[in-house]
Amino acid sequence: MSYRVLRFDELTVERNRGEEVARTIKANGAEGSQTLGVWLPMIGVSTNVVSVITNWTGEPARADYKDEKIVSVRSRLFDTLARGQVPCTADGIYTHRWFMVTPDNVQTLTDTSVEAWKSMEADTDARISGFWLDRERNANGEAVVLMIVYYPSLAAWDASRYWKPLPAGQVQPNRNVWAGLFAQRRDILMDSWVSVHRLAK
Repeated sequence: MSYRVLRFDELTVERNRGEEVARTIKANGAEGSQTLGVWLPMIGVSTNVVSVITNWTGEPARADYKDEKIVSVRSRLFDTLARGQVPCTADGIYTHRWFMVTPDNVQTLTDTSVEAWKSMEADTDARISGFWLDRERNANGEAVVLMIVYYPSLAAWDASRYWKPLPAGQVQPNRNVWAGLFAQRRDILMDSWVSVHRLAK
């Protein structure tokens, strides 16, 4: 089975109800889809926002949440560019990295990233879950790409920052390869930012 479309739902919930809402959604799932993950925020997103991400083989159903503790829902659809077929289940942290590029650079961004992942994953504990293209452009007409990456800890995330000196005690024999590719990728970006999340239990 090949999942071609991702539905990214950001649920704003009542104050301090995120854990409860996330647990219920994780337990119930969404009919006709694979749940990639239900995330709670750690850094960069309001504590009252739950991110629910589902995979679909065809066009996704409209988001339909019945919980009265959900105040509002923002849904976005993404087409799969690379990976994105396996649910996120490991304990640790997950970064949701957003890339803005001109539309004609989406393929270059994807190809450069996929090539860099091979050597990066050999050197670090990072594991890329997937790469997806938002179907809508941003206000500047730029393409928006989402990347989700797993790390066992924030320390592991820090150890994979290519622009920093090699962390003490780390052995990364391929660092020049993936660092060079990520530097190339940076040169075509219009903007980028990241938030850090944990999976709902």
